[in-house]
Amino acid sequence: MQIRIRFSRLFILILMLALPACRSAPPEDEELTPVPDVILTAAAQTAAANLTGTARPLPTDTLIPTNTPTSGAATPTATATTSPGEHTPVSTPTGAGTPVDVAEFMEDVTIPDGTTIAPGAAFTKTWRFKNSGTTTWTTAYSLVFIDGTRMGGPDAIPLATNVTPSSTVDITVNLMAPLEPGNYRGFWKMRNADGQFFNMAVYVKINVATGTPGPTYTPDPDSNGLVTSVTLSVDSPSADSCPHTFTFTGSITLNAAASVTYQLEAGTSTPGFVFTLPPPNTADLPAGSHPRTFFLTITDPVAAWARLRVTAPNEIVSEQVTFSLTCND
Repeated sequence: MQIRIRFSRLFILILMLALPACRSAPPEDEELTPVPDVILTAAAQTAAANLTGTARPLPTDTLIPTNTPTSGAATPTATATTSPGEHTPVSTPTGAGTPVDVAEFMEDVTIPDGTTIAPGAAFTKTWRFKNSGTTTWTTAYSLVFIDGTRMGGPDAIPLATNVTPSSTVDITVNLMAPLEPGNYRGFWKMRNADGQFFNMAVYVKINVATGTPGPTYTPDPDSNGLVTSVTLSVDSPSADSCPHTFTFTGSITLNAAASVTYQLEAGTSTPGFVFTLPPPNTADLPAGSHPRTFFLTITDPVAAWARLRVTAPNEIVSEQVTFSLTCND
């Protein structure tokens, strides 16, 4: 009897040891113990950290804040920019009640983008701006050349008069087309009395083509037309000894007596060349033609143009004359 009991106990023990070995996979109806959320979260955070450490940031457009003037505080927004030449008003955001400089580009009064001009031809570019800010632009404000092809223009064009908020102003620069055919663009930007630039740049964009006639000039249609014609000539179009003094003879014709303001203008496409020009002059002249003489001393080689401009009592400009200097001595 004891033998049977011992045998039964041994058989049960062997059976109990054998059953787990027969179950290598859970049955289909058995639920697996889920992984705790905290472990999954930690694993995700570790993976994210690894990706952050190796990924390269994607390029994005540069955002420039803009201000839209209102009766109260200006509300800053953001717009993307891709070119320094977009005619879009831009201003640095300021705090509530702080004066804001905003120049709104209105139109190209002269020389629309892509105008074709003959090599070396003089032309006048005029932009129209609206003071859409809260400051008054004084004569200490100016339009400044900042980039591109200078086309014989000056470093800056100071404003001739104060421009109050909501008023418009035309800003003109005298330029000369480069001598080589091609497409050219020069960028200009407004600068305030503190020397700070505001708004995006405006530009003059021309195409220079051989054989194309240069632009012609007509009196201002809004003027009273007292000055009817202006001419200019040069004593020698070319010289080969440095330094050399060129003599320019102009003529101003009036149909009635008037106080006339006039000046000699000159320009060149030679990089870095700066003219020392006589200042504007004002004279009371009777009706008729009046000669005017100007002297311009040049010390370095240059190919340039000159013209005579009357700014009062009405605006009118002569055709340009070209001159050049080479230093052979």
